[in-house]
Amino acid sequence: MSSQSPKPVWRLSAQVDAARRRALFGLSAAMVGTLIAVPAKAQPSGACVLTPDSGEGPFYFDPKFVRTDIRGGAAGAPLGLAVRVLRAGDCALLDGARVDVWHADGVGLYSGYERQPGVGGGQSTDARGQTFLRGTQFTDATGHVRFDSIFPSWYSSRTPHVHFKIFLSDSEVIASQIFFPEEINAEVFERWEPYRRHRDRRTGFNANDTFLRDGVEGVFAEVSSDSNGYDAQVTIVVAQG
Repeated sequence: MSSQSPKPVWRLSAQVDAARRRALFGLSAAMVGTLIAVPAKAQPSGACVLTPDSGEGPFYFDPKFVRTDIRGGAAGAPLGLAVRVLRAGDCALLDGARVDVWHADGVGLYSGYERQPGVGGGQSTDARGQTFLRGTQFTDATGHVRFDSIFPSWYSSRTPHVHFKIFLSDSEVIASQIFFPEEINAEVFERWEPYRRHRDRRTGFNANDTFLRDGVEGVFAEVSSDSNGYDAQVTIVVAQG
């Protein structure tokens, strides 16, 4: 399988990126209290509830790409995704946790597989040998990782989402999905290409998604946006030991 990737289609300035990172980390801290200001052990027992495990989902493979930029030439609305990993119960920040993410591109296709309908219904697209929109990071001392990506599209009965797995000491502790508020999804399909050209035939929404329609299975991101794209942040709570 080739590991060659085309050059990224966009790049935020260092100043804008740094400002977004500060904003994302501030939002994440607010979600779990004053984790940075006080020791994690000081958090009340049970304050951090396990994130639902919805299973691996489709199209996973491990290309062993430890990288922040996972775009691989995929076109779409820029998305910065910040993930924070905590331990259930005491909210301890988990350093060195492995975070794998993968998701569809701007027309609903995953890299590495053939016979995918994407947003084209009966069309068959072969993406074997490609590795766009996949990557791995290891959390730092504050429990954070960040990926530079694009916003995922809908396909079939699925709303836009990002798959993820987290490993502790080489053991998988969760496989689940990140979702986005429907108003953000709608904005992406209104403003950006290639989503906009498929907006009128969109069939995958939060309200009828295979996983969401019977109750939330996964985690919803907090999202901010500007003219340069979108920043999303989530906190994932896992069991350890």
